[in-house]
Amino acid sequence: MSFKEIIKKKDIQSTLLTLLFTSIGFGVILPILPFYSETFGATAFDLGMLTALFAFISLVLSPVIGKISDKVGRKKVLMAGTIGFMISYLMFAFANSLQMLFVARAIEAVAAAGIFPACASLISDFTTEEERGKAMAMVGMTFSLGFIMGPALGGLAGVISIKGAFFVAAALSAINFFSVFFQLKEPKEKEESKDIPSKELSLLQHIKSPLLLVFMAGTMTAFLIGGLQAVLALYTQEKFGFGASEVGIIFTAIGILIMVFQFISGNLVGKYGEVRMIQVGVLFSTIGFFTLAFADGWARLLLSLSVLVMGNAFVFPSVSSYVSKKAQGKRGAVMGLIASFQSFGQFVGPLFAGFLYHVNPAYTFYGLGAVTFVYFIIFSAVEKP
Repeated sequence: MSFKEIIKKKDIQSTLLTLLFTSIGFGVILPILPFYSETFGATAFDLGMLTALFAFISLVLSPVIGKISDKVGRKKVLMAGTIGFMISYLMFAFANSLQMLFVARAIEAVAAAGIFPACASLISDFTTEEERGKAMAMVGMTFSLGFIMGPALGGLAGVISIKGAFFVAAALSAINFFSVFFQLKEPKEKEESKDIPSKELSLLQHIKSPLLLVFMAGTMTAFLIGGLQAVLALYTQEKFGFGASEVGIIFTAIGILIMVFQFISGNLVGKYGEVRMIQVGVLFSTIGFFTLAFADGWARLLLSLSVLVMGNAFVFPSVSSYVSKKAQGKRGAVMGLIASFQSFGQFVGPLFAGFLYHVNPAYTFYGLGAVTFVYFIIFSAVEKP
């Protein structure tokens, strides 16, 4: 089926709308959070910890909430997640200490651990195997659209009123809650997703399975993204004098690029297969991240980010499509497991990046790029298209 035929399904439209509102609200705070945190005395290490905290909580809770969504239903998990996002954004707006920012970030992470795997699971439930590659690419494109709108709004609000940006994000979460409540329908469980004990493999069995390297592809690209989020604002501020508005422009550009490349990826997955797309994607991500160290202006900065984003856009839908076809077990738990592997990368990446940044800012890009290049060599040697 074409993208147009898939998007005509009302259930998919409702799921993508939920993801869009979530990603817009999430994107609003990205360019302003580093600068907002600095008003409470946050250091570069604190900024890295804020990023790592989000990823760590998602790492722990994504598979747990994924299994819960299998039992209680995706809709309930999504409603709880939207409320969680709204509470976290209000806490950011009324924060009076750095500690309160960490609490708000933790609540936001719990909400994200429910919403993103649940949306991916819904898309999987609403599509056939043949449709899934393109449908997963649409998830990425929707998230990218939110990243186009959110950071642009956040960057603008950062100049006018930072607290106002958090109120906007909270309002979007409230609208999202009512959208889920009134529009989203709980899917009928597919035969292959039913709770058959003999099929329900434990997380450890998945980790020990031949799918480990495929799961780790998400870890590696998220490792780079986590490191980038931790140091991008500080790096561009020190090197180019950028503020919240410029960082907002960067994230908006990233969102546009992701949406374009996700569309391309959705067509290429069916043609070349998930394994080949993962190989190329990891290599591009590594090259793009590594060359950020040599960026000396807008042109080279955006060129490096374009290559990095292209790689990520190839990897994420390919991993989701491949694992949803091959892994045994209920889909919510499996999608939650994918999110956990990605969250592990987003947890380790900021810590590693922050450590290297204090030694030498350029070492951040050399070090993280070297780690993912080693993985690329191992993956290419073991996994065959």
